[in-house]
Amino acid sequence: MNPDTNPYSFYHIKNENIKENGHIRNRLYRFKSKKSNLWYIVLVEEYEHNVFAVKFYPKMWRLSKYKYQMLTGTNEPRRIINTCINIMISIYNENPKASFGFIGVNRKNEKPNETKRYKVYSTIIATYFNDKYFLHKENKEKSAYLLINNQALLSNPTLVKDIEDFFKNQYSYFD
Repeated sequence: MNPDTNPYSFYHIKNENIKENGHIRNRLYRFKSKKSNLWYIVLVEEYEHNVFAVKFYPKMWRLSKYKYQMLTGTNEPRRIINTCINIMISIYNENPKASFGFIGVNRKNEKPNETKRYKVYSTIIATYFNDKYFLHKENKEKSAYLLINNQALLSNPTLVKDIEDFFKNQYSYFD
Protein backbone atom coordinates (compact mmCIF):
# COMPACT_ATOMS: atom_id res chain seq x y z
CA MET A 1 0.00 0.00 0.00
CA ASN A 2 1.39 3.32 -1.03
CA PRO A 3 -0.49 6.27 0.42
CA ASP A 4 -0.49 9.39 -1.69
CA THR A 5 2.03 11.98 -0.59
CA ASN A 6 -0.32 14.90 -1.17
CA PRO A 7 -3.77 14.17 0.31
CA TYR A 8 -5.76 16.69 2.28
CA SER A 9 -5.48 16.55 6.06
CA PHE A 10 -8.47 14.72 7.49
CA TYR A 11 -10.07 14.76 10.91
CA HIS A 12 -12.03 12.06 12.66
CA ILE A 13 -15.29 13.66 13.79
CA LYS A 14 -17.07 10.87 15.65
CA ASN A 15 -18.25 7.28 15.75
CA GLU A 16 -21.93 6.36 15.70
CA ASN A 17 -22.74 2.92 17.10
CA ILE A 18 -25.33 1.14 14.96
CA LYS A 19 -25.18 -2.55 16.00
CA GLU A 20 -27.99 -3.63 13.71
CA ASN A 21 -28.09 -6.43 11.10
CA GLY A 22 -24.31 -6.74 10.93
CA HIS A 23 -23.77 -2.97 10.64
CA ILE A 24 -21.54 -2.22 13.62
CA ARG A 25 -20.91 1.51 13.46
CA ASN A 26 -20.31 4.55 11.30
CA ARG A 27 -17.08 6.50 11.45
CA LEU A 28 -17.28 10.09 10.28
CA TYR A 29 -14.33 12.09 8.98
CA ARG A 30 -14.01 15.47 7.33
CA PHE A 31 -11.49 17.37 5.27
CA LYS A 32 -11.35 20.61 3.33
CA SER A 33 -10.29 20.93 -0.28
CA LYS A 34 -7.67 23.62 -0.67
CA LYS A 35 -8.57 23.93 -4.35
CA SER A 36 -12.33 24.47 -4.07
CA ASN A 37 -12.60 25.35 -0.36
CA LEU A 38 -15.36 22.74 -0.08
CA TRP A 39 -15.65 20.66 3.08
CA TYR A 40 -16.11 16.93 2.50
CA ILE A 41 -17.60 14.29 4.77
CA VAL A 42 -16.26 10.74 4.58
CA LEU A 43 -18.62 8.13 5.98
CA VAL A 44 -17.02 4.77 6.71
CA GLU A 45 -19.58 2.09 7.52
CA GLU A 46 -18.14 -0.76 9.55
CA TYR A 47 -19.75 -4.18 9.04
CA GLU A 48 -19.20 -7.68 10.31
CA HIS A 49 -16.30 -9.60 8.74
CA ASN A 50 -14.15 -6.45 9.31
CA VAL A 51 -15.53 -4.83 6.16
CA PHE A 52 -15.48 -1.06 5.84
CA ALA A 53 -17.57 0.66 3.15
CA VAL A 54 -16.20 4.07 2.21
CA LYS A 55 -18.46 6.90 1.01
CA PHE A 56 -17.86 10.61 0.62
CA TYR A 57 -19.76 13.75 -0.35
CA PRO A 58 -19.48 17.54 -0.08
CA LYS A 59 -20.76 18.67 3.31
CA MET A 60 -23.11 21.20 1.67
CA TRP A 61 -25.04 18.26 0.17
CA ARG A 62 -25.36 16.29 3.41
CA LEU A 63 -29.17 16.60 3.48
CA SER A 64 -29.68 15.67 -0.17
CA LYS A 65 -30.78 12.15 -1.04
CA TYR A 66 -28.67 12.58 -4.20
CA LYS A 67 -25.46 13.55 -2.37
CA TYR A 68 -23.59 10.54 -3.78
CA GLN A 69 -24.85 11.04 -7.35
CA MET A 70 -24.02 14.70 -7.94
CA LEU A 71 -20.76 16.07 -9.30
CA THR A 72 -19.12 19.22 -7.96
CA GLY A 73 -17.45 20.19 -11.24
CA THR A 74 -14.26 21.14 -9.37
CA ASN A 75 -12.14 18.60 -11.27
CA GLU A 76 -10.21 17.34 -8.27
CA PRO A 77 -11.23 13.70 -7.83
CA ARG A 78 -7.73 12.24 -7.48
CA ARG A 79 -6.78 14.27 -4.41
CA ILE A 80 -10.17 13.67 -2.80
CA ILE A 81 -9.98 9.92 -3.46
CA ASN A 82 -6.39 9.86 -2.21
CA THR A 83 -7.58 11.44 1.04
CA CYS A 84 -10.18 8.66 1.34
CA ILE A 85 -7.40 6.13 0.70
CA ASN A 86 -5.37 7.61 3.55
CA ILE A 87 -8.41 7.21 5.80
CA MET A 88 -8.60 3.57 4.68
CA ILE A 89 -4.91 3.09 5.46
CA SER A 90 -5.41 4.59 8.93
CA ILE A 91 -8.21 2.06 9.54
CA TYR A 92 -6.02 -0.76 8.21
CA ASN A 93 -3.20 0.29 10.57
CA GLU A 94 -5.69 0.12 13.44
CA ASN A 95 -7.25 -3.16 12.24
CA PRO A 96 -4.82 -5.31 10.20
CA LYS A 97 -7.68 -7.61 9.10
CA ALA A 98 -9.75 -4.79 7.58
CA SER A 99 -11.26 -5.24 4.13
CA PHE A 100 -12.83 -2.39 2.17
CA GLY A 101 -15.56 -1.80 -0.35
CA PHE A 102 -17.17 0.93 -2.37
CA ILE A 103 -19.72 1.51 -5.08
CA GLY A 104 -19.21 3.99 -7.90
CA VAL A 105 -22.74 5.36 -7.77
CA ASN A 106 -24.30 6.27 -11.08
CA ARG A 107 -25.16 9.85 -11.95
CA LYS A 108 -28.69 10.72 -12.98
CA ASN A 109 -29.35 9.25 -16.42
CA GLU A 110 -26.33 6.92 -16.16
CA LYS A 111 -26.69 3.15 -16.11
CA PRO A 112 -25.49 1.44 -12.89
CA ASN A 113 -22.90 -0.80 -14.57
CA GLU A 114 -19.30 0.39 -14.92
CA THR A 115 -20.12 3.98 -14.03
CA LYS A 116 -17.75 6.85 -14.60
CA ARG A 117 -17.10 7.02 -10.84
CA TYR A 118 -16.46 3.29 -10.68
CA LYS A 119 -13.86 3.49 -13.47
CA VAL A 120 -12.02 6.34 -11.74
CA TYR A 121 -12.19 4.78 -8.26
CA SER A 122 -11.14 1.31 -9.40
CA THR A 123 -8.17 2.65 -11.37
CA ILE A 124 -6.88 4.65 -8.42
CA ILE A 125 -7.52 1.83 -5.91
CA ALA A 126 -5.64 -0.67 -8.09
CA THR A 127 -2.68 1.72 -8.11
CA TYR A 128 -2.38 1.98 -4.33
CA PHE A 129 -3.48 -1.43 -3.05
CA ASN A 130 -1.40 -4.24 -4.50
CA ASP A 131 -2.13 -7.95 -4.50
CA LYS A 132 0.34 -8.58 -1.68
CA TYR A 133 -2.15 -7.25 0.88
CA PHE A 134 -5.55 -7.43 -0.82
CA LEU A 135 -7.54 -9.55 -3.23
CA HIS A 136 -9.31 -7.23 -5.69
CA LYS A 137 -12.89 -8.38 -6.34
CA GLU A 138 -14.88 -6.37 -8.86
CA ASN A 139 -18.57 -6.46 -9.72
CA LYS A 140 -18.66 -4.33 -12.85
CA GLU A 141 -22.38 -4.94 -13.34
CA LYS A 142 -23.09 -3.15 -10.04
CA SER A 143 -20.04 -0.83 -10.13
CA ALA A 144 -18.94 -2.37 -6.82
CA TYR A 145 -15.39 -3.07 -5.70
CA LEU A 146 -14.10 -5.09 -2.76
CA LEU A 147 -10.60 -5.15 -1.35
CA ILE A 148 -10.46 -8.43 0.57
CA ASN A 149 -7.70 -8.53 3.15
CA ASN A 150 -5.34 -11.42 2.30
CA GLN A 151 -4.38 -11.94 5.95
CA ALA A 152 -8.05 -12.33 6.91
CA LEU A 153 -8.57 -14.59 3.89
CA LEU A 154 -5.87 -16.96 5.14
CA SER A 155 -7.73 -17.48 8.40
CA ASN A 156 -11.14 -17.69 6.67
CA PRO A 157 -10.99 -19.19 3.15
CA THR A 158 -14.73 -18.51 2.61
CA LEU A 159 -14.38 -14.81 3.44
CA VAL A 160 -15.14 -13.58 -0.10
CA LYS A 161 -18.36 -15.60 -0.25
CA ASP A 162 -19.24 -14.61 3.32
CA ILE A 163 -18.90 -10.91 2.50
CA GLU A 164 -20.75 -11.16 -0.81
CA ASP A 165 -23.58 -13.14 0.81
CA PHE A 166 -23.77 -10.65 3.67
CA PHE A 167 -24.24 -7.69 1.31
CA LYS A 168 -26.72 -9.59 -0.89
CA ASN A 169 -28.79 -10.30 2.24
CA GLN A 170 -28.53 -6.70 3.45
CA TYR A 171 -29.13 -4.77 0.25
CA SER A 172 -31.54 -5.56 -2.58
CA TYR A 173 -29.18 -3.62 -4.88
CA PHE A 174 -26.96 -6.72 -5.09
CA ASP A 175 -29.73 -9.17 -6.08
